[in-house]
Amino acid sequence: MEVIEHYMQLRMAFPNAGEEEEIHTTIGELAEHLCCTMRNMNLIMNKFMNHGWVNWSPQRGRGRKSVLIFCLPLLQAAQERIDQLLQGNKLEEAYMLVSALPFSMRDMLMQGLQGQFGLRSDQSARGRMDTLRIPQETPFETLDPTQAAMWGEVGIIAEVFDRLVQYNAERQVCEPSLAVAWENNQEGTVWTFYLHKGIRFHHGKILDAEDIRYTFDRILSAQESPCRPLFGSILRVETLDELTVRFVLRFPNYMFPDLMSSMNASILPRDIEMDPMHPIGTGPYQLTRNHPKLLVLDVFPSYFRGRAFIDRVEIWQLPQSGLVESVIKQNLFPDGQARLVQHEVQGGIYMTFNMRKEGPQQDLYFRQAVQQLMNSQEMVEALARTSVQAAYSLVRDKPEEQRRTEQKQKNEPTQQCEHLNFPEQSENDPLFLTQEARKRSEPSMDTSLVRANKLLQRSCYAGQIMKVWVEEGEKMEADMVWFAQRCEQIGLKVHVMPGNPVNAVYHDEFASFDLIYTGEVFDEHPTLSMLTMYTFQNTLLLIALDDQRKSQLENECRHVVMIQDSTERLRMLIALEKGLIQEALLLPAYSFREEHAHHASLQDYRILSFGMPDLRRLWVKRSSIANGDTASYPAYIPLW
Repeated sequence: MEVIEHYMQLRMAFPNAGEEEEIHTTIGELAEHLCCTMRNMNLIMNKFMNHGWVNWSPQRGRGRKSVLIFCLPLLQAAQERIDQLLQGNKLEEAYMLVSALPFSMRDMLMQGLQGQFGLRSDQSARGRMDTLRIPQETPFETLDPTQAAMWGEVGIIAEVFDRLVQYNAERQVCEPSLAVAWENNQEGTVWTFYLHKGIRFHHGKILDAEDIRYTFDRILSAQESPCRPLFGSILRVETLDELTVRFVLRFPNYMFPDLMSSMNASILPRDIEMDPMHPIGTGPYQLTRNHPKLLVLDVFPSYFRGRAFIDRVEIWQLPQSGLVESVIKQNLFPDGQARLVQHEVQGGIYMTFNMRKEGPQQDLYFRQAVQQLMNSQEMVEALARTSVQAAYSLVRDKPEEQRRTEQKQKNEPTQQCEHLNFPEQSENDPLFLTQEARKRSEPSMDTSLVRANKLLQRSCYAGQIMKVWVEEGEKMEADMVWFAQRCEQIGLKVHVMPGNPVNAVYHDEFASFDLIYTGEVFDEHPTLSMLTMYTFQNTLLLIALDDQRKSQLENECRHVVMIQDSTERLRMLIALEKGLIQEALLLPAYSFREEHAHHASLQDYRILSFGMPDLRRLWVKRSSIANGDTASYPAYIPLW
C-alpha cells in the first residue's frame, strides 16, 4: 500500500474531525487504525509529517493521549492518488479506491473517472494495443443466451457468440453466418442448414452439426427454459453429416431463418458445460474476465470472419453519475470536437399491470383509468425532454396515418375488447360525451383527467394504496412523480418504489406490486423483436401477465409464423399489440433517442440496437499528433 493510501485509511477513521482540529488519541489506537505494529505506525506517521500531511505530538505510556492534527483534506489526498493510478493506466485500482471512500465524495470522484472511458491506444515492444472502455450501470446476472434479458447482457452475448443466421437491418434480409446456406421444403416444415468448415470455438474445438443439435436440444429439453416457447415449432433436430443439420418442425414456420438469427439461438459447444458467467462461443471476442466490477473481452484471433480491430473491450460497472449528459460530454470534449451519432432506440417505455396478483388492476375500468392518467402526449409535454416523443406503439416504423389513428383512439375510452367479454357501455353514458361537452361541464380539469376520474369511479377501486414498481433511474422515476401527482388529483392512492430490473426479471422482485413501469428495447428486426416479446418468458411484460393471456399470445404467435409474407406477419403482430393496448394491458408512454459522442479517430462508429457501438466494425485511425506511445480517444456512451 502506498503511503498516501495509509493516510487516507487513517483519515477515514476520524470522519467527524475537521482539518487543523486537535484529536486526542493513543499510539495503540493509531496502530489499530493503520492495521500495523506500533513500531511501523511510528515510521508511517513520520512519513506523514515529512509530507506535511499531519502534525503529531506523541505521548508514550499506558493511557496517555497523543495529539494528532490532519492538514491534508481526504478529498485532496484521494484525488492525488487517483491521478497517480490513472497515469499508470491502473483504472481498476482507481475505481476500487473510489468505491471505498465516503459516499459524499464518491460521486464527485466517479465523475472524474468518466474521462477514462473511450479508447486508449498503447504502443509497446509487443505491438499496439487498442482498448475500448465502456461504462455500464446494470450488473450482469447471466450471459446464458437462453436466459439473458438485460440490454448489457445481450450486448456481451452478441460479441461472444454467433448464430446460424444474421439479420442485415440495412437490407432487411437474413444472411449467412455460421451457416453458409439453408433451404426448406415447400410446406415450411423442414429446414436444412449447411455449416462453414473449420470454425473454432474459443477453447479450440471445431464447430460441427452436433453442436447445433446440442444447442437446441438443451432448450427444448428444459421445461422451464424461458425461450422454449420461441422455438416451440421444432419437433426434432437431425444431423445428416458433420456440416449439415436438419430441423423438422411441428407446424409450418416461415420465420424460421429469422428465429435462427435471434440472440437466444446463439450456438454453444457440446463438449463443455455452459457456465452462465463465463460462456464460450465462436464470436469475435472471448470473455477472459468477469468480476462484479469489471468484465473483459479479448479479441479472438481465430475468428472465422477475420480478426476484429479493437484488441480488448472492458465493461465497467459504475453507479449512475449525478452529472447531466451535457456536462459529461463537455468534460470529455472540452474543445467541442466530438462527432455525434444519433440513435433512435427501437421499442419504448410503457406501463403494464401485475395480472398475477388480485386487485383493482383485474378490472378493465381501472386499467383504462390508468391509461388516461398515463397520457403520453401530456407526459412528454410536461417533462419537456427533447430526446423523447410520445408513443402509441412500441414499433417505430408504422405509417404516419396509422400512428395518428392510434393516437386518436388512445385519447378516447375503449368500448369493448375483441378478446375478452367486458361489460358493454351505453352511448348515452357520460363516459362518451364529446370532448367539447366535457370541457364545458368540467372546465377545471383537462379531458384525460375527466375520463380517468369517471373510469375510476366506475371501477372496483375502493381507495386502497396501489404499489407502483418503476425501473430505477432518474428519468423514469421523474415520470412516476408526474404520474403520482395526476393520481392524487382524482383520488387514486399510489406508492411508487424504484426497483432493479435485474431483480425483477431473475428474482421476481415485483410480485407484490400492482403497476409496473418499465421499457422494452427492440433490435433492428421489429418482427422478431415483437415475437420475442410475446414468447420469451423473461420479458417483463410476460412476467407480469397471467397464464391464460400468455397462452393466448403464444397461440397467436404460432399463427403468425405460419404466414409467408413478412409484411403481413408484422401487421399481425402489431394487431396483437393493439389488442393489448385496447385491453389496457400495455400502455406505451414514449420512445427515446440517445446521442453518442466520440473522437473523430474512432472510425465506422455504428450503434447497435442495445446501445453499444458495433465492435465488429469499429476501428481506430490513430492520430498523427499523438504524443509518445499512448493516445486516448474519448467516447461518450449514454447510460439510460
